[in-house]
Amino acid sequence: MKTLAVNGGTPIYNGSFPKWPQWGAKEEANLMKVAESNSWGTLGRFVLSFTKRFAEFVGVPHAIAVNSGTQALELILHGASIGRGDEVIVSPYTFSATVSAIAHVGAMPVFADVDERTGNIDAESVARHITAKTKAVMAIHVCGYPCDMDALKAVTSEHGLMLIEDCAHAHGSSWRNNMCGSIGDAAGFSFQNSKVLPAGEGGIITTGNEDLFERCWHFHHAGRASGGKTLMGTNGRMAEWEAAVLDAQLDKLPEQCAHRQKSIRAIMQGMADLPGIILPPEDPRVTALSGYLFQFQWKGRNASRNEFVNALQAEGIPCSTGYVPLNHMGMMQDPAFEKAIGRKFEQNDALAAAEELSKTAVWFTNNVLLADAEIIDKVVQAVRKVATQL
Repeated sequence: MKTLAVNGGTPIYNGSFPKWPQWGAKEEANLMKVAESNSWGTLGRFVLSFTKRFAEFVGVPHAIAVNSGTQALELILHGASIGRGDEVIVSPYTFSATVSAIAHVGAMPVFADVDERTGNIDAESVARHITAKTKAVMAIHVCGYPCDMDALKAVTSEHGLMLIEDCAHAHGSSWRNNMCGSIGDAAGFSFQNSKVLPAGEGGIITTGNEDLFERCWHFHHAGRASGGKTLMGTNGRMAEWEAAVLDAQLDKLPEQCAHRQKSIRAIMQGMADLPGIILPPEDPRVTALSGYLFQFQWKGRNASRNEFVNALQAEGIPCSTGYVPLNHMGMMQDPAFEKAIGRKFEQNDALAAAEELSKTAVWFTNNVLLADAEIIDKVVQAVRKVATQL
């Protein structure tokens, strides 16, 4: 039996993994076109062209390119007239920006628990948290693994609630062959540097609701409306630089998603029999994965999740821990949070699955999943070595 690298043994892998983001001649050429155009912003050619392409990719009639994924969510809430006195049900197992978007419009985030094996919001828990103040449910497709959209749509339809998809991880993921971002009432995507469709920063709103599209459009365009009217709004527009990069990145996305999905299948097959390893479910309704992250759980008896991660890193495999539930983070007690909403955050019910997942989740990132099959085999070898010896 080989000694673990963390105990002085030889690492399984000493090589590198693909860099991220990846770029080439088209990104360079597009950026030069923007520079030479002297039109660097305010709904330029690349912004309008990319917006149309991305709407077609997702399969929706309407999209609005904006300057971040956070602002995409915030603008959707504004467009839906959600604000002070309202509640939005959301998962605590997400990045802080999801909840910040809710707070910035003055609404109160209400946390529902998650499905422990996926990290996605649980529809039964959502139903238990609905009150007379609830206006929407925000469903984050964690790691690019789609939420149970059947169950969530059933709950939101029954109670007359808006269903918003947070697709920051889910460019290219699909549920029953419907792209994430086309299933709820509206969706927000992020193009931040780490995402599978990166431009450094940026975001986009997708929707099939024409009235909501019009309201979001006016709001993102400094309140400019038809007939020369000026309504309440902000400047949420995307710059030409970001759209020029995204135009080139979108060409690469389908092939990259397919590669990452192949890597995920190989990893799951190679880890399926290991004690202490809990894999995400193989749900036939999940018809495509973006591969933004691959999340699994370590529940070995003799070592903590952090010890497992440290041992795997010592074997040359980049990995990290998952989210800390937002209900435990300082932002919920920040005076600025209370001022934005008009009241304190006081929810204290148990969210057992989110708590457990925060202690057991392990992540492989997008660029690891882009590695060649021979390197993915090294990832599997390293997991097997660590899992059987800790």
